[in-house]
Amino acid sequence: MNKRWRNSICLVAAIVVASSAANAQVGPGRGSSISENLTYLSWKLSGDTTDLTVSQLFVPILLKVRLADGWNLGLWSAASRSAADGGDSPEISGLNDSKFQLTHTMADGQFVLSAGASVPTGKTKLNATERALIPWLAADFLNFPVKIPGEGLEVFGEAGVALPTSEWVLGFAGAAHYFTKYTPYDDDREYQPGMRIIGTAGIGRDWENHGHLGFDLLAIYSTDDKVDGNAVFGDGMQLEARVVARTGSARGGIDAMARFIQRGKDRILLPSSPDPITEPSNTNGNDFRFHLAAHHLLAGKLSGWVSFDTKMLMANGYAADNPRFQDAARILGFGGGFDIGLGERSSFGVGGRYWTGSSDGAFAREKLDMAGFEIIQRLSISL
Repeated sequence: MNKRWRNSICLVAAIVVASSAANAQVGPGRGSSISENLTYLSWKLSGDTTDLTVSQLFVPILLKVRLADGWNLGLWSAASRSAADGGDSPEISGLNDSKFQLTHTMADGQFVLSAGASVPTGKTKLNATERALIPWLAADFLNFPVKIPGEGLEVFGEAGVALPTSEWVLGFAGAAHYFTKYTPYDDDREYQPGMRIIGTAGIGRDWENHGHLGFDLLAIYSTDDKVDGNAVFGDGMQLEARVVARTGSARGGIDAMARFIQRGKDRILLPSSPDPITEPSNTNGNDFRFHLAAHHLLAGKLSGWVSFDTKMLMANGYAADNPRFQDAARILGFGGGFDIGLGERSSFGVGGRYWTGSSDGAFAREKLDMAGFEIIQRLSISL
């Protein structure tokens, strides 16, 4: 199993109060709404021996229901189709795991408690052909929204507090995620991901309707993953710093976000120890991401947007002749689109992005040139 995608998923609302990065899929809300977001992403990968196109269609649907004052329920499900045109032309399609989260806010939103689960409705027991897709979907230098279609039951709980201080708001939150065992591939081996413990702190300020500035720090600690009951691997401590800035007016605005992610040394099995121990060098390179978007009201309820995105992965700590070596990689994205209001309580949007990038390779993987495109469609209805 790829080790990094789950930590991204586990950011789920540990930042529900401390940060504006609270997961948009299951975060708390003041009313009821339903939204649908379609993404089609296709990457062309080229190297000395590689000529491959990997694509993914992802269609998530989110229902947020206000049950009573201070009580909200989020229900999320999605379908996806991932495919490649090389070799045996592998394909994985169907429903992904479904999620629900119950959130309770108190003291005018200053305290948040929530609990939820990810239900194993996605596909597991992948055959050898389907399994060949996973390394590409989960590759750190690509940006597919679905890294793996399904796993076991996940349950989580979280708590957060917001503390107004003058014109700024301090936030602190924590979460725990527990995963049951499941069979990812058709070899009948049972895999149980390690538990994730997340803590975050943030500070932010709003200037009425003219802007926002926020800064967050986040840490993720993981216990060891197990196969057939035996510990085999443990993610290193992950630390993340994030800055968010927004400015605007009634006719438009600009949003920017910068993230720096540092991952510590993993715990791996070595011949000298029956249990995972800290690896001699760091498998994980540092990760920097930047997003910039501008939107402007064009006419009536029609607005347009443009965006720029970059993701840069640094080389890891191993020497180039070591099997664990991973060199640097980067991708750039340029996008634009339109949104239109449909009445007072709904909106519809379409857009696209062009992606370009390269990977400098690894011990067992050649250098790659990459080019991709993304199609975006979204619909939101407030009830």
